[in-house]
Amino acid sequence: MLVVDDDNDVRRSCADVLRTAGYRVVEAENGLAALEYLKSSEVGAVLLDVYMPGLDGLSLLDEIKDPPPVALLTAHAYDDAVVVRRAKVTMYIQKPVAPPVLLEAVANMISGA
Repeated sequence: MLVVDDDNDVRRSCADVLRTAGYRVVEAENGLAALEYLKSSEVGAVLLDVYMPGLDGLSLLDEIKDPPPVALLTAHAYDDAVVVRRAKVTMYIQKPVAPPVLLEAVANMISGA
């Protein structure tokens, strides 16, 4: 699982929750760092912040040829129609996210539910 968010507190919090639940987690502090990691490594899923300086989440998705399941993580309300049009997005999760909600969303994303 790759967790990408420019907010250190959000990224670390999500990563800690996922690690505690038994997921192997790698963190990236921005889209460019995530892109570099994905060039040389495979991950089972990506938890991806939408709004980041430099390479934002949606632009990162455009750069990934065949991404694993992706959940967009955003503090803004997101129109389902926008997400549906992005074939590479499995789901979106609105911040702040409670640990049980995050775990359920990630489990559903990975299982394809």
